[in-house]
Order: sequence, then C-alpha cells, then structure tokens
Amino acid sequence: MLADTPIPILCQDFVRVVIVPELQPMICRTGSLIVRHNDAVVVETSDGSFIGRVTCFTSPVVRPPKRPPGRILRFAIDDEVRRQTENHQQAKSIERYIRRRSAEMKLKMRPVRVQIPLDEEKILVFFSAEQRVDFRPLLRDLSRRYRMKVEMRPLGVRDGARQTGGLGPCGRGLCCATFMTRFHSVTVRMAKRQSLSLNPAKISGLCGRLMCCLAHEVEMYPELKKKRSPKD
Repeated sequence: MLADTPIPILCQDFVRVVIVPELQPMICRTGSLIVRHNDAVVVETSDGSFIGRVTCFTSPVVRPPKRPPGRILRFAIDDEVRRQTENHQQAKSIERYIRRRSAEMKLKMRPVRVQIPLDEEKILVFFSAEQRVDFRPLLRDLSRRYRMKVEMRPLGVRDGARQTGGLGPCGRGLCCATFMTRFHSVTVRMAKRQSLSLNPAKISGLCGRLMCCLAHEVEMYPELKKKRSPKD
C-alpha cells in the first residue's frame, strides 16, 4: 500500500535523474511510467542512452525545461546496469590514455570527461582548451585503438569546471555543478561592492575565472557612495 511505502512515488510529468553523480541531475520526461526515488532507469538523451537514478533530493520540476529534456524509456535491468558499469570503467581508462597521448603530441588540451552510451556505438570526449587545438591526429589514434566512433566536444573553461565538479573555497559543491542553469556575468566591481579582497587567488574559482557566487549576493549590498570632503 502507498501509505506503507517508505520511498516516495513521483507522479510528475518531469523528474530529475542523476546520470553522472558529480553533476546536476537531468530533467527527464517520465512518459507513462510511475517512478520512485532511487529507481534505476534508462534515459534517452541527445548523446545516446544512459542509466540514471531518479532523485527527489532536489527541487521539483515546476515548469517544462528550456533545454530539450531527456526521456525515460524503461526501468533498467541488471544486465544493463552491469554494462554501464563496464562502460564507466572503460571510459576512465580512455581518459587516462587521452591525457598521456595529448601530452606526447604536445596538444594543449585537458580531457574533462569521457562517456560511452549504453549501446556502445561511440565515445564522447569532453575537453577544454585555452586556444584552438588541432585534435585530428588524436582523433585518428583513438578511432584505430578502440574501433569506435569518437566525438570530441570542446568546452569553455567555465563549462569544463561544471563538467568536472568539485568543492569551492566555501567547502560546498561548485555553484555551476550543483544548481546553476546558466552562467552570469561577473565583474571585479561586484567584489569591490562586497568589500572583498581583490587578490585574484581569493576571488577566482577552479576555472580560473571570477567566482560565480560574487553575482549571487551583490544585490544585498548597498551601492558604495564616494565620500566627499566637507567644504571649507
């Protein structure tokens, strides 16, 4: 009976599904399925199908998302969970290989994350670079080595931090990787308005840019008025 069930049942048209534990949950359509918290489901995304876990430990989806949502196809079976675990282990091995080969080829790029969809038809490589990089030699090397289609996805430095995740100087998860849906414009003037140190090491995030949280609380501080000396 529903009253005796300790795990909440989610009946919304949209729910949040954790695909990569370090990153934000993805908004997905439930279709005709009635899912519960922590259910393992197969999610169809623009990059392929992945297994995720339904979560209710986050804000509910109150309106349709602006970005195309994922679609829950079905509940995952044990064989699919095992296959995704193997794909995850292989993706970590590929990431280590890319780090070594990019250093050997003197490519100024940093692999952020590697993903292999459930159908194992391609390898998705997310990387960040300060400048434009000719990664075609690396792409050919990866295709020959793993006998799979390889897609290289360049990311900006801020998007790279979002995909990597981590802890900020406050001790909490990065804003961009936990709750932010888009990046805001951040300026040094915001730090001045909050009377913060202008030392770049103090106000820069893991991406090397100004911390996003500078824009979150700036409106709570009054405008600093220039003090005028009294007239004689």
